[in-house]
Amino acid sequence: MYKRIVVPLDGSALAERVLPVAGHLSQSLGASIELLLVVETPVEEIPQEISALAATDADNYLKQKIKILAETVDEKKLSYSVQTGHPASLIIECAESGKSTLILMSSHVHSGMQRLLLGSVAGKVVQAATTPVLLIPANARSPEVDLVEFQRMIVPLDGSKLAECVLPHATDLCKALDMELILVRCYDPNFPGASVRMHDVSKIVHDSAENYINSKVEELKARGMTKISYRIFRGSPADQITDFAVETPNSLIAMCTHGRHGIGRWMLGSVTHAVIHCSEEPVLVIRGTARDKGWPELNADPKDRR
Repeated sequence: MYKRIVVPLDGSALAERVLPVAGHLSQSLGASIELLLVVETPVEEIPQEISALAATDADNYLKQKIKILAETVDEKKLSYSVQTGHPASLIIECAESGKSTLILMSSHVHSGMQRLLLGSVAGKVVQAATTPVLLIPANARSPEVDLVEFQRMIVPLDGSKLAECVLPHATDLCKALDMELILVRCYDPNFPGASVRMHDVSKIVHDSAENYINSKVEELKARGMTKISYRIFRGSPADQITDFAVETPNSLIAMCTHGRHGIGRWMLGSVTHAVIHCSEEPVLVIRGTARDKGWPELNADPKDRR
């Protein structure tokens, strides 16, 4: 499970919204919290004394946030650092310097076409990081209180081994936070030649999807998951996933994305991409290869899980 939570801050109220979530996760998982503020300054164009002043201000700012967190989190589990350079790159570098690390950060909410545009620091981090990233949308909150609560985890599966890479993370987190795990399978039988006997084709595809997802439910039950269910939806996966999340209070979506290297790290699967940028609920993104020695295959012996 996650032993270290890296929380990037930039001095804004939006970024600070994740601090109560960080505290909750730290208490539940026994994880340490590391606050990180990257001063994005073109050092070569700014006098050194001005750059040093910005770093000092950032240091004082993080000390204040550590003091607030220390009211609910063991001070020994709290640390911070100030760095200068490109935020996304340094956030990723910091997170990847240790194992079992989770990046926790806030994300902006846009409307229209902007919802699908990447370019923010959060967008760059979620595309390139090999460590898991938990994004908290700016307007995400519990229906009861002004704090995100995690009671249900929605895990979309498409039948691929890539999508199933999220399951070890999902099951461990659900057990640690006492969450219900909801597996979701979406299907769309609209393909060339299907219009002649659409009803028959739809039933075949539906039954296949249900058989697959039910087999995963039974497999996870055998591994100790007691609070688990599934849903089958017909239609566009991204739309169905985001709509279901909105209709499911206190939910968290967990998805896997491509496990590529090099320039390929900046490519997300189309469904994951759409969900991340359209969802009003928190989204946990796991890269397909984001497994250290603490993340064995799902079919590994449960005693090897850590």
